[in-house]
Amino acid sequence: MASEIKKIGLVFALAGVLSFSAAGCGPAPRPGSSLVVPVRTEPWKFGDVPGQKLSTQHYRIYTTTPNRELLRNLPGFLESSREQYLRLTGLEKPPDPAKPMPVYLLATRPQWAIMTERVTGPRSELYLSIENGGYAFAGVCVFWDLGHFATFSVAAHEGLHQFLYHHLRDAIPAWANEGLAVLSEGFNIDGDAVRFTPERNTLRLADLRRALSGRRRIPLRKLLASDAGDHVGGSSTISAEYYGQLWALMVFIRSEPSYRAGLERMIADAAAGRLRRALRIPPEMGTGRTYNRSVSVPVFQHYVHADLDRFEQRFSAFARKLAKLD
Repeated sequence: MASEIKKIGLVFALAGVLSFSAAGCGPAPRPGSSLVVPVRTEPWKFGDVPGQKLSTQHYRIYTTTPNRELLRNLPGFLESSREQYLRLTGLEKPPDPAKPMPVYLLATRPQWAIMTERVTGPRSELYLSIENGGYAFAGVCVFWDLGHFATFSVAAHEGLHQFLYHHLRDAIPAWANEGLAVLSEGFNIDGDAVRFTPERNTLRLADLRRALSGRRRIPLRKLLASDAGDHVGGSSTISAEYYGQLWALMVFIRSEPSYRAGLERMIADAAAGRLRRALRIPPEMGTGRTYNRSVSVPVFQHYVHADLDRFEQRFSAFARKLAKLD
């Protein structure tokens, strides 16, 4: 699963899409969650650079940023994001990991590059190509201060990958892993409260509308079997359109009780280590791209809907209506 999460996190950053506001479609949002949480602050150093270690119930944030507003709100935002992840996955209250989840927020990109070399080791060259954003690698989130809302957007998306890494025993396909991360992006902050709005995401809505109006709809079977790396090339627009279509897919799944129940059953099985057995996936199959290409469609058919053609007809009509093209 680590390779799935690493690839997803990287491509999100390269795409340069920062969804820090969500409004304009979907049901009414949930009430806001408080950004005020208990935090223990300790000195921390990154080399010779003074910083802080911020400890909350589920996170350890290591940071060098002097941005006081960001430091005041980030701990509560991460804890609120975790509550949102529980709602999105249907996991309710799973056992906490043995250790809090680590997050590194550096003040500058050069500091981030040094940390990236430490965290990713031999694979650092790939991650150092990121121009804006961050990534999740083996259960660790690493990003730098992009400004208040943009930093939160990256934290919400990558934090979902981190959450799944720490809570699932079996890897879920990229369409679900990445789709849940895109749903996590939408939020509004009002004073000391954050309100998450997964079905109200104007930037992903724009990505979806651009893809459909440009006749670049990705067929369902291809959308399920691919990962974010398949849609990264010379244009960040193509990558963004992939995310927009995944967002629409997840909104559609969550709008239908039977589909939503299937998604949550898949995640529950993955958390309990039952997904591989349910699909009879051989133990020798890893968790990277080969795994994703092999299991993505069978997993969808087993848990969400067996008839891909019928599902695609309904999803296509839903996506066009969601994009306000019909």
